[in-house]
Amino acid sequence: MAAPDWGCSVSRANHCRGLLAVLAALSCQATADSLYREAEVGLASALRLHGEDRVTQKEVYFKASLEDSWDSGYYKAKGRIRYDARYDGNNPYSAQARDEYRLDADWRHLYWGHYLGAGELTVGWQQVVWGRADELRVLDQVNPLDYREGVTALLEESRIALPMVRYIRPLGDWELEALWITGFEKNRPPAAGSEFDSPLFAKPPADTFLVDSTPDYDGADGFAYGLSGNGRLGDVDVSAVLLNARQQDPVYAVEGLAADGRIRLERQFPRYTMIGTGLALDAGHSIVVRSEVAYFDNWRLTNPTRAFGSDESPLVKALLGVDYLVRDWMISAQWQEQQVLDWRAGMLLERREHLFTLSAEGSHAQDRLKSRLVAAFSPPAGDDALLQAILTYKPVDWLKLGLEADLFFGRQGGTFGSYDQRDQLRFSAGYLF
Repeated sequence: MAAPDWGCSVSRANHCRGLLAVLAALSCQATADSLYREAEVGLASALRLHGEDRVTQKEVYFKASLEDSWDSGYYKAKGRIRYDARYDGNNPYSAQARDEYRLDADWRHLYWGHYLGAGELTVGWQQVVWGRADELRVLDQVNPLDYREGVTALLEESRIALPMVRYIRPLGDWELEALWITGFEKNRPPAAGSEFDSPLFAKPPADTFLVDSTPDYDGADGFAYGLSGNGRLGDVDVSAVLLNARQQDPVYAVEGLAADGRIRLERQFPRYTMIGTGLALDAGHSIVVRSEVAYFDNWRLTNPTRAFGSDESPLVKALLGVDYLVRDWMISAQWQEQQVLDWRAGMLLERREHLFTLSAEGSHAQDRLKSRLVAAFSPPAGDDALLQAILTYKPVDWLKLGLEADLFFGRQGGTFGSYDQRDQLRFSAGYLF
């Protein structure tokens, strides 16, 4: 009998098998009292509200978590496998999208921890969250993102775990952290020709440009390191961070002319240094005011009008947020601004960009029903806006139901407007065991 056509590369199939093998090996100690395990298998579907070919997802997924501990340490493993039958047979998507999304597996985290005195050392694939912003990235710059589901997926679901060594130690009222990332990983844009491909992730047009080289960021060239501290100064929660890493989105540098007359480009991920701080103050009456500021030195931006195709400028991101707890709801309002300090004409980024978000997150019926409502826009609101609702319901302990609605408004080129007329509903049902 011929081998089945899984519609994915051999490496992806091997990755799926490898993930299952590691989870099975780790779970062999299932009789240990300290072992924690949890799994979910389910179905997920998505429906576009406009146009033809409205069904955009027919997914079967499996998620599993394993944790165990002993006197001197522990391990934590969490992975998922997704198979999307929408890419079977006739479908409106590209071969690249089919190859990348039909069968996919990834580790959400997989690491071992060891206690060293008052601190702990962790080694493996990890996610690191800096700052307290609600689904916005100011200080939270360590892990890249997978945009296969566009710009609306929760960060928890779209972060890409990185291989790193991390050490955390308390010092008085403070917690100090040092991390060393051993491998470079870029943001993953939606596959060309996939459901969430958009001008936001456009590459240089192939009829004019030839992208024929990318520097090698393996080994020492791909490392990153960071430091953070969290503590209190009086009544204020304070955090400070430092990160030296490579940009996670490409910058295109001009190398000359190709033999066919096209402009030759090199796709680069330049190194930068970020320093930032976050403050949070309990203002009383169930109100918390928080802010974050991050300064990026040596930030490079594509600029087609420059001789070498790019420019360098410091970049600042800032956020001001207010959280208000009322009964079973957490109401959060945030204003984020990004500014290119040494902006030049031709840069493929506005001098200033603003984003306002308003969210309400609640838990009801003894935590069986959880809801998240979001409104986000870049002023003027009519040019770039999102309305989102996410509901999760567990009628019984072994069943989890999900519903999500995403409505996009605005002009082409905007973060949300680029998906105008691609409003969608998403459904899921999972069996927990």
